[in-house]
Amino acid sequence: MTTGSELTLFQSIVLAAVQGATEFLPISSSGHLVLVRKLFDWSDDSGLVFDTILHAGSLAAILLYFLGTWRDIVAGYFRFHSPERSADRRLPWLIVLATLPVVLAAPLLKPFLESEAMARNSVAVGLSMVATALLFQLCDLRLRPSGRPVGFRDALVIGLMQIAALLPGASRSGWTTAGGILMGQSRETAVRFAFLMAVPAIAGAILFQIRDILQMGQARIEPLQMLIAFAVSFLVSLGAIHFCLVYFRRHSLRNFSIYLGLVGLLAIVL
Repeated sequence: MTTGSELTLFQSIVLAAVQGATEFLPISSSGHLVLVRKLFDWSDDSGLVFDTILHAGSLAAILLYFLGTWRDIVAGYFRFHSPERSADRRLPWLIVLATLPVVLAAPLLKPFLESEAMARNSVAVGLSMVATALLFQLCDLRLRPSGRPVGFRDALVIGLMQIAALLPGASRSGWTTAGGILMGQSRETAVRFAFLMAVPAIAGAILFQIRDILQMGQARIEPLQMLIAFAVSFLVSLGAIHFCLVYFRRHSLRNFSIYLGLVGLLAIVL
């Protein structure tokens, strides 16, 4: 197996920035990594190792950005009899319930998703992006949001939406945010819950990737290049998280729908 040394430092930084931005913007990180590599004919020999490093940067960013939320959850269990802390105590169980569908579905779908017809296939990526664009258009037709907090039924539906995001080119943050919006959540609430769901989703993906890497044998890695890629992914991810939470207070998914429709069609044509 060849490694990150097949990529130049510049290419590594560009791919890390793409990962950091698109992991949280509702436009698919995996899809954009495939398309950038295809478009510029960059090496994909080290794809699994390199993508794992980039995902680790995004995971670190979301853990840091929501540090206050994790503290509130811990405080809620230390003050178990406090009614004001009930929402904090309930949040981790909502995340667990929302994660359960993809945990059950991923092992069953893994052979199909890793098949030659799907894995790193620009046509499959394009079709998924077009489907995501249509979903975002549907979200614009939703009724007025209820304003209520995320409940267990909402979490289950959002979790089922996350299964579709296993497809290459289908945005995990986009599909889970859309699920929340269709269940009547405000855009900001739906985006925030989608980001919190990203912790077990990204962590699980990293564990699966590490297992596959170990099964493939030794890999030569340029430590400095990987460290720089991790740092870029981490910093850009922080910015993307903050941007989305601010942006979706006033704006819908419509602009992202148009973007995904155009890029998806371009991917299919190319």
